[in-house]
Amino acid sequence: MPYDITINILLKLPVISLLRFKCVCKLWRSLIEDPQFIKFHGDMSKNDMHRHKIFLIGGECDNKDDYFYSLDVPLQHDSVASLLEPPIPGINQLSRVCFTSSCSNGIILLVFPYDLIVLWNPSIRESRKIPSPILKKRLRKRFPAIYGFGYVSSTDDYKIVRVGKKDTSAGYYEVDLFSTRTDSWKLIGKFPPNNFFFEGDIVTVDGIVYMRAMTYWSMNECTILSFCLEAEQFQEVLFPDRVQRFQDPVLYVLGENLCLTRLHDNSSRDFEVWCMKKDGLMSNPWSKILTIPSMHSGRCLRPVSFTKTNGDIVFMRNKGYFEVYNSNRHEFEVVEVVGLEGPLYFNWLVSYAESLFSPKQAWIQNFKKMNARVQKKNTYLNGLKF
Repeated sequence: MPYDITINILLKLPVISLLRFKCVCKLWRSLIEDPQFIKFHGDMSKNDMHRHKIFLIGGECDNKDDYFYSLDVPLQHDSVASLLEPPIPGINQLSRVCFTSSCSNGIILLVFPYDLIVLWNPSIRESRKIPSPILKKRLRKRFPAIYGFGYVSSTDDYKIVRVGKKDTSAGYYEVDLFSTRTDSWKLIGKFPPNNFFFEGDIVTVDGIVYMRAMTYWSMNECTILSFCLEAEQFQEVLFPDRVQRFQDPVLYVLGENLCLTRLHDNSSRDFEVWCMKKDGLMSNPWSKILTIPSMHSGRCLRPVSFTKTNGDIVFMRNKGYFEVYNSNRHEFEVVEVVGLEGPLYFNWLVSYAESLFSPKQAWIQNFKKMNARVQKKNTYLNGLKF
């Protein structure tokens, strides 16, 4: 078979098949592990809805252990949930996940108590522990912090931003940034910038970390702060209009867009879903895509994904089950997912695309470069005559 046809066929296959086909021959193994092939395959996965997954962290209501699940997307009645082995054996029985996020390359960030940080690609079952930004002598203490995670394509770098304290003496939060290319943390500055303070949610879209915040001079109004992982700068993002605290605004990622849910006002309590337009005017970047009357909505709705057929939105309730809202009939329909039967709870939910990207790749490349420099230095020293 011609080589280019072989490449085109392999690019169309799911990750689980490619992992098996690495054992066919040395040529196929070399091809599947080639960085350019991995990039092309990752780009195709982003555009193929059948390679998209939903990552869930939770479990049985009467069990305190966290478990990891992967669901097919788009969610429908024949969707299947698979139980995943944890990235570190037994970690789900030691402590619950404090935060999770995903990036466009299929790599997931997991943060456990005491700043135990793990990058994980569940598709290829590879993980990497990230050094803690906390000094070793302080690691036994828990410091409040929030995390953001994303991929910077211009520098081929995965970055983690941490906003929080690192000791008990500081009265402010620090902003630290980790780069997989340098394998190190650096201090960006103090938080909050310009008299903002963190209020609740934090999500990442297209390499920009968004967080809900409040201003000291207007305690009842919310705002959104964005942190660009490439430029490493904060910026304020406008809400659809003035958003009050009692409207309970919450940030999510829906598809590949920043999404906002809120209650319309204090009287009607209609539930609204807004989406930020990627190519919209900066003066009005938002568009309302759904309004659910108060008699149907309730307060605990989390948008998860769009349906495959008519683009309705799938929501997750606080009790761990999924529902599709039909905007024409104004009613919900429960989605039965195989593998999620029984009373369950879910603390975290993020979407990701299957990929061959390894969380260890940048570290391995840096290690090889460092090792090459050491060997070159040793060769030079061995050639000297004293």
